[in-house]
Amino acid sequence: MIAVYSIVKLVNLIAKSYNAVLILGAGRRRISTVTKTELVRVTPFNLIGEDERGTTADFSLPRKQDQFIFIIRKKGTVSGNTYHEGKSEATNPKIFLLLSGKIIFSYRKVSEKQVTTETIQAPAMIEIAPYVTHQVEVIEEALLLECNAISDIQNDRIRENVEIL
Repeated sequence: MIAVYSIVKLVNLIAKSYNAVLILGAGRRRISTVTKTELVRVTPFNLIGEDERGTTADFSLPRKQDQFIFIIRKKGTVSGNTYHEGKSEATNPKIFLLLSGKIIFSYRKVSEKQVTTETIQAPAMIEIAPYVTHQVEVIEEALLLECNAISDIQNDRIRENVEIL
């Protein structure tokens, strides 16, 4: 797993330059497909190199970002079941960086019933449009950066289950 010290360095680098290089543990791979809909875009990081030391990849955020929420989620847990109205730049779109692990990401437009589910392997960037309720189920322990501050979502987070009961 990536050391917390490395994550702090990564966050500082992102805040200063919009770009970053991520060094991952040995054996990590990126997915080779890019999913893009009007609701969600999943973009794997760009693989720069891989050897016995591990993997190096880079990515670019679509906006300047200076605050992040550090998240570790354990295997088998479920998070989310929320959507955002996009009241701030930090929630329009909502961006997560999946730095390690593997998740099942489910989502749907708030006004619709059809649920889309994707399996996402780190490292990848997940961009979520406003009014898209989303859920993360962790398959392998996951390390994420949420690209916003707590204050950005305090007044822009509405609870709604992805799966309609």
